[in-house]
Amino acid sequence: MKGIRWLLHAARRHAAGVGALPALRPLFFQRSIPGCPAPPPGTTTDHRPISVARRSASKSASKPACKFASAVRPEGHFVAVDNRENAMRTITKALMAIALGASLMTPLSVSAQEAAGGREAAQLSGFWLTTSWPEMTIKPGETHSISLALRNEKLPPQRATIEVAGVPDDWQWALKGGNREVTAAIVSPDSTERLTLELTPPEDADSATEYQFEVRARTASQTVTLPLVVRLSTSEEAASSGLTLEPELPALRGSARSTFSFKIRVKNEGTEDGLFNLAASVPPGFQTRFKKGYGSEEITGLPISAGSTETVTMEVIPSRAVSAGRYEAGFEVSGEGMSANTTLSLELTGEPQLRIVGPQERLSGTAVAGKESSFTFTLVNTGTAPATDLELAATPPSGWTVTFEPKEVAEVAPNGTSEVNVKITPSEQAIAGDYMVSLRATNDTVSESVQFRVTVNTSTLWGAAGLGVIAVAALILGAAVMRYGRR
Repeated sequence: MKGIRWLLHAARRHAAGVGALPALRPLFFQRSIPGCPAPPPGTTTDHRPISVARRSASKSASKPACKFASAVRPEGHFVAVDNRENAMRTITKALMAIALGASLMTPLSVSAQEAAGGREAAQLSGFWLTTSWPEMTIKPGETHSISLALRNEKLPPQRATIEVAGVPDDWQWALKGGNREVTAAIVSPDSTERLTLELTPPEDADSATEYQFEVRARTASQTVTLPLVVRLSTSEEAASSGLTLEPELPALRGSARSTFSFKIRVKNEGTEDGLFNLAASVPPGFQTRFKKGYGSEEITGLPISAGSTETVTMEVIPSRAVSAGRYEAGFEVSGEGMSANTTLSLELTGEPQLRIVGPQERLSGTAVAGKESSFTFTLVNTGTAPATDLELAATPPSGWTVTFEPKEVAEVAPNGTSEVNVKITPSEQAIAGDYMVSLRATNDTVSESVQFRVTVNTSTLWGAAGLGVIAVAALILGAAVMRYGRR
């Protein structure tokens, strides 16, 4: 930039007749100016500044204002030049040369930066096993969690077998991933898999000893080792720093159709922010899921800042087959070398689920008009609570009668049955065809109904009487023909 400013300044001085460009002066002798006289021969070289002769206003403007610059040519003569035009051409050529040099240098610098970036990226590729706190102090007799991270940077998918070595025999430990115990993990390229190592030292463990052990991740090509140091402390300071769980309602009650929602406040009493995993332990037949606060999205963990409190909603969903009774559900939060758990209670009252099954598991039968027909129905309770005080009722067609034996059922136990005899009498005027009879079994909590189809057949006596009438009519007609036919 300084060179370009110098060239522009020198060109302005030269055009004004004040200065010149000595280093570029030989380039000024480029072409002759038409109308200018030839310089006198034999003049010696003169590098004095060139100035422009200004003409007066009275003279003709058609003749150029010329000034000679003396320089020796190979032919031994002089040429006249237009100083302004040659100066600008010289500056243009110089700027083009500078721009060309800069454009040639730019790819070199970009290539150098890319090469440096490539070397940096190559240094970051690999497979690591890390933790945020490789040394910690825990309390004997309590379970503490250590968060581990397997990182795969710019490598193909890595299958790593995880081993823990050096843990004392009387200690309890578990390696978990995704809230279950694991022994290996597969890490995709440019991703991280998180594991949790849970340690439970015995209550009588020696607090004066410093315990050292290793966590190893063994792949097909290498083994990564993470050394850990654990110290034991029985002081109140070690006991107070950790997680605190406070359930809003520790016990709930509902039926098998209910979803039990427990809201627990989780406080991080440690000095560092952390990401904590959520886990639940429930009896068979129950399912659980976690949500943050009053949100709707399911989560498996959440970050909690140091000294902050977050609300977690644990939903417990029983299956319809679970019997009525009282059950316990465990809730656990772990991470960053800390863990806490609490026990929640839910009482399942159960509910009856009633079905009405027809005779031979069919909801159809036949009857004769004006005659009573009996059908045996079965009440089946597939629920988790007894169905009590069931009343039976029916809605038949007009003129029909329906009776039940018994009229009321005192109780149907869970997974139990009870038979009911249903007597149906169609109307005497009913014509042959299909009719629907609605049957119901109800109490305060249950209402079940079915549609029973009755096919009505008329009596055979009426059919015989009809045939007799037809036969008599035929005889009368034949006799009339025989007697009066000749006339």
